[in-house]
Amino acid sequence: MLQQILEFIKGLHPDTLVQAPARINLINPLDAVEGDFWMPSAAINGLDNPLSVFVYIKRTEMFGSVKFYSILDGAGKLNICVSKEEKIEKDLNDIKKKTKGEFKLFYASMYRLIKTNSAFMEKFKKENFEIGIITTIPLQSGLGGSAAIIIGITYGLAKYFGLYNNFTGLKTGDFPINRDILAEIATKVEDKDLKITAGYGDRYVIARGGLGFCSYVGKIFHKKISLEPLAIYDRIDLTYNIKSLPIIICFSGVPHESGAVHEKLRRCYLDGDPVIIEGYQHMADISWKSRFALMKHDWKQLGEYFKDNTVIMNNMMRHVGFLHGIGLFNNILIHLIEQNSYVFAAKLTGAGGGGSIFALVKPDKVDTVLLSWKDKLNKIISNEEYYLSLFPEYPLEARDQLRNAQFFKIKIVPGVKKL
Repeated sequence: MLQQILEFIKGLHPDTLVQAPARINLINPLDAVEGDFWMPSAAINGLDNPLSVFVYIKRTEMFGSVKFYSILDGAGKLNICVSKEEKIEKDLNDIKKKTKGEFKLFYASMYRLIKTNSAFMEKFKKENFEIGIITTIPLQSGLGGSAAIIIGITYGLAKYFGLYNNFTGLKTGDFPINRDILAEIATKVEDKDLKITAGYGDRYVIARGGLGFCSYVGKIFHKKISLEPLAIYDRIDLTYNIKSLPIIICFSGVPHESGAVHEKLRRCYLDGDPVIIEGYQHMADISWKSRFALMKHDWKQLGEYFKDNTVIMNNMMRHVGFLHGIGLFNNILIHLIEQNSYVFAAKLTGAGGGGSIFALVKPDKVDTVLLSWKDKLNKIISNEEYYLSLFPEYPLEARDQLRNAQFFKIKIVPGVKKL
């Protein structure tokens, strides 16, 4: 899939082409309540599906346009074609209005670049370009898909206009465009412009890359850039010689609204709910402890922390009103595979309510576990009696929604990059 996508884009003769990865959170979700917390996360690609956002930019003569592409046809085969397209607006007021339309991710990214670095607007007004966005990260899958689009767009534009790490001509209130500022911009796009409750974690890991341990100390109120500390991002895969993570992802096929989950939890946290405060403090503790397990490549101990994470999140989410805790489908997928002797733990990545689960497995048993997980899922879908024996209290209809589940083997990768 990666090769076919790259061949398609290169056939368009772009001037700039960038790739932004997906991400998984190893302990989560801490990213929307930052406070004094920290979290390990990894920038990832899939081995078959690249799990990436691709953004190309090329100069045009007449007028600029933005294009979003779809990549699959009705039969699930690769078929790259434009799904929506429109002429790019250049007036700031029109750009701001467009942050509420179907191209909101593009225009909100543009708006934040303009507000962050005035040289961008000066260059943007003088030049017409076509920008195209292709994503292979499933929509609302809990794998950082919207953050990857925003970072892909902003990094691509910064590279195209020569603004990345360019310190010339900075005006008062401007900031140079670098990986930290890209992460900050992306967070502001989501929680300020698009009104989606979001944290810094996804954005920093997609911008910085690798397996990172990110600290959010002092960032609870999401202030303007430079009015609060930047997050501290430690690239621990290089420090601890972690070349890969023995992890399999299963996207349930059920999309979720991460902002709706984060908003509830964040509100309760800021209101001082003791159950939520205690739960997050417990997660913060297992989060820093998990770093020592990663340091020793101790997958069994890491799995124990993952199990604790699942218990805590199920309790907290039920406490704030989510009937099935981290989600009916997520708990089904975890139950199907967590008893496998080759599996150390299975847990949520993302906010819950749908989205994705991953299993941490013995490094030499990834393919074996993957096949077993698929077989068990197919069995509950096709065999009603077997499903009821495992989940007597769950609705039968849940099986139908799991028919669209997708499985991914992964690798750790750098952050957003120019190809």
